[in-house]
Amino acid sequence: MPLVYRTLASVPEDDGDLVAAASAVFSRWLSKRGNSGARVDFTCSGHYELSNRSRALVVRHDNPEEGLTFLRLTTESDKPDGVWRTIATVVVDPELSPGQHLWIDMTVDAAPREESPADQPRLDVMPPEAARMLLQEVAARDGAQPLPATPRIVRGRDDALVDTLVSAIRATDRRLAVVATGTPRDVTVAGWREAMAGALARSTGMCAGYVLDAAAIERVGALLPRGLDIPPGGVRTFLPAVDVADEGDHPRHPRMSPATLDTAREGDRIRNWVGAALSRRVRETALETGLPAPLAAVDALLDEEATDLRLRALRRGERGPTGPGGRGSGPGGQIRVPAARHPSGDTGADDFAAVQERDAQEQLTQRLREEVKRQSARIAELSEERQALLAETADLSEEVEAAREQLRAARFEARWLRERVREEGLFRLAATHAPPDPQQRPPVTVRELLDRITDGSALPHLFFTIEDHDTVHELEDSRKETLWVTRAWEALLALNDYARYQFDNPGSGLGFHSYLRETPDGYQVIPVKRLASQESDYVRNRGKLNEKRLFRVPPEVEPSGRVPMYAHIKLDIEYGICPRLYFYPDLGPGTTNRVYIGYLGRHLPVQQSN
Repeated sequence: MPLVYRTLASVPEDDGDLVAAASAVFSRWLSKRGNSGARVDFTCSGHYELSNRSRALVVRHDNPEEGLTFLRLTTESDKPDGVWRTIATVVVDPELSPGQHLWIDMTVDAAPREESPADQPRLDVMPPEAARMLLQEVAARDGAQPLPATPRIVRGRDDALVDTLVSAIRATDRRLAVVATGTPRDVTVAGWREAMAGALARSTGMCAGYVLDAAAIERVGALLPRGLDIPPGGVRTFLPAVDVADEGDHPRHPRMSPATLDTAREGDRIRNWVGAALSRRVRETALETGLPAPLAAVDALLDEEATDLRLRALRRGERGPTGPGGRGSGPGGQIRVPAARHPSGDTGADDFAAVQERDAQEQLTQRLREEVKRQSARIAELSEERQALLAETADLSEEVEAAREQLRAARFEARWLRERVREEGLFRLAATHAPPDPQQRPPVTVRELLDRITDGSALPHLFFTIEDHDTVHELEDSRKETLWVTRAWEALLALNDYARYQFDNPGSGLGFHSYLRETPDGYQVIPVKRLASQESDYVRNRGKLNEKRLFRVPPEVEPSGRVPMYAHIKLDIEYGICPRLYFYPDLGPGTTNRVYIGYLGRHLPVQQSN
């Protein structure tokens, strides 16, 4: 099952009995599911039915002589989108400093769907409530750094908290992210903390959150380089292994600018996409965190015991307690089966045992049939995805080959020019290396792309009128996000240079399609096949379809404030989300000499999908 959530923490030995505290938390958590959850016994191993669609498995391993205690709770829930499994593990071992450890994993076995892989909805992953409850109960640590359940307020007058935050940022033993935000000037610190607590709810247990007041922003800013600033009204995510002295490492730590965040908030209220955007890198970092070798060995041991417990329960045809006095498991993981009532005599006992065995075999056969059906559907789904990936690979290979040819030609031209310079006797100039490329590296995430768009300086000839940023954020958390963002950025650079070309060459009358074909020297272009200069007659002549292509522009372009944008750039060829970028060039004499970007998001409806 794919891992979709992980938190890993240690707890100081002087914080009390971690197993007892965790057992109490798990019991409260399961009690919210009803009486069946309240009956789960954490003092021994057992398999339990919580409902028709959910189960719980407890694995307990005790060795009093060595002071060892391992406790694992696994819950499984059958949901429409798949089987969700939460695995919470507590380890107490005197040989493992600091001696007490916990981690919670969540996996999803996605259900087969009729939609294409690219069109399937993303899983909405929220941390298990057990993680929040457990972090509120114990003094969890990420390495030596605090791992609170909710963001902590850092005030400039509190030396200890300022030192705690700076130490957490610089810590070399930190495995999870640190998310720090400066309070905007128009919001109280307490109000901003509450707002960020909601935004970071998707990241509970996977990061440590901090909310700084104005004085703390100034103090922490003086202790960190400018490239790692914590902006007022913005957010900085510090990934593990921060190198404050290496400027090349600073861009690795995502920064959500105040301009981007301003588009998603009204006072201290923040829109949902902010939490989803922040959780992306936080979750990636947490999922990449492997268990230390000693804990991995314990994990493997508990996996074996859990598998053995499941198989024994499956062979007996039993799934655990279903009511008062129901079936459970005894010490050492032995399944407790209540005494069966049967006719007196050995023959009756043998017949009853045979009936039980037959029923168990029938149940096992049915489950295996269902598993074969599920795996067959998955194989068909993967075959379809393979064909789509082969087509995409062929398209990308063609682009890579064209880029290689351009690189070869550029290198030859550079060598040829150096030789001509040497022939002119300018030997020092011929030996001089070119200065660093002044252009910023391309963005790789939707959040970085929006920061560049809202910055206003990188693309001076473009004007963004995108009203609904949610359409852009829908592209996040996809396996193809980097591809889409890269192509969107390339398209924006090409449109910006096209506007610059028209400004530099007034009266050329060169349309964007011809511009891409001619590839003017010194101007950015994209493959012409990505451009669709027009929509079909069907789309333009159907009211509802046409309305979806009316996007906002300034009144000086169109007094009504909206124009139809039919020209668009295809950021993907695969079915599914297949993002598009719609634009409107207003270039030439008597115009604003700008290109307006009205939409960036999933493919708009057409005849086939109307």
